[in-house]
Amino acid sequence: MKKFKYKGYDAEAVERAGTLSAANYAEAYAALSYQGVRVVKLEPLRGDFAQEAENFYLKLKLGGQWRAIFFRELSVMLGVMTLHDSLKTLTSAAKNHPSEKILSSLMTAVGEGESLASALSRYEIIFGGDAIQSVEIGEASGNLQDVTTRLAIQLERNYSTEKKVRGAMYYPAFVIMAAFAAAVVLINVTLPVFESFFAQQGGNLPLVTLILLRGGKFLAEYWILILIALTLSGAACLWLVSEVETVKFLLDKFRLKIKLLREVELRNFFGRLSFLIESGLTLDEAIKFCAAASKNLVVRKILSEIKFSVERGESFGVLISKENFPPLYVGLIVTGEASGELVNMLRQCENMADFEVEEILRSLPAKAEIFGTVLAGLIVATLVFAVMLPILDVTTLI
Repeated sequence: MKKFKYKGYDAEAVERAGTLSAANYAEAYAALSYQGVRVVKLEPLRGDFAQEAENFYLKLKLGGQWRAIFFRELSVMLGVMTLHDSLKTLTSAAKNHPSEKILSSLMTAVGEGESLASALSRYEIIFGGDAIQSVEIGEASGNLQDVTTRLAIQLERNYSTEKKVRGAMYYPAFVIMAAFAAAVVLINVTLPVFESFFAQQGGNLPLVTLILLRGGKFLAEYWILILIALTLSGAACLWLVSEVETVKFLLDKFRLKIKLLREVELRNFFGRLSFLIESGLTLDEAIKFCAAASKNLVVRKILSEIKFSVERGESFGVLISKENFPPLYVGLIVTGEASGELVNMLRQCENMADFEVEEILRSLPAKAEIFGTVLAGLIVATLVFAVMLPILDVTTLI
């Protein structure tokens, strides 16, 4: 049994929060639903700190692509051998690789009769709660191979998106760093010459030059304190985002206003929902699992409300239209409900969202270059004024 932390609202809209014990996510949701709790947040309680730190280090060593590779290889092997034999083969192939310990642990647990989802939950920080939930459903429905294939596709897409975004940021980051390096040299080498000259002549430096000089001296004298302050501020921000529900909710709401992040969220939702329905789950159950799988609190809240409305017999298409889903997606879903082809329409929505993501990523490098160039230009322009204005004023002092 695992312990879960939950937060939600009862039928009278009174907030409910606490912990409960359950074998898995599905049982935890079922228990809370039986109690009449509309779940907004459900996550396992954190375990031993040392173990979590070790798992986090393993995650960094493995990189973002390893999960996709693992599920891809597992799906292929499940077509020709048992789950235990598949894990055994993967473990043998991972000698002296950071994943060897994880795969060996999974193989041992499955060999002792434990479910794969339960074994994966020991490494939730690596595999993610959404992937573990999907595996749990796949084992229960007997479609584990299909689940691992879908997981591999989804993880590959998300990794590709992250990689393209990071790649688009390299150019502006380099340009801005070069501009800052030039600023450091000018502030510490060139501008002090003007300060000394103007002091001897009894003149005053231009305001822009003076601000840069005083700022540079302040950073040079108190850089340790500034570094400590920035570190503490960063830690405080991370704590606020991870622990304070209101802050995280507002941040997640802002993320949904960014088109790229919104389309990625929609792509994952439509893909997961279509697969869950195809696996035999009812629409309300599938929406419930999609809500739990999303890391965005706003999406969780919206899907939890939709799930309860679907249970009361309301139309899924009408409900998502009220939640401001893009009209094109709404039209396809309404058509799918009316024609009995909801799964196919959800797949079409997934493909359309994926197309939107790729279109945004295609134009992102050019936009990032423009942003980086403009910002670097502003920095350089400020430096030029800081150097040129004293030179022009020198003529009045001589």
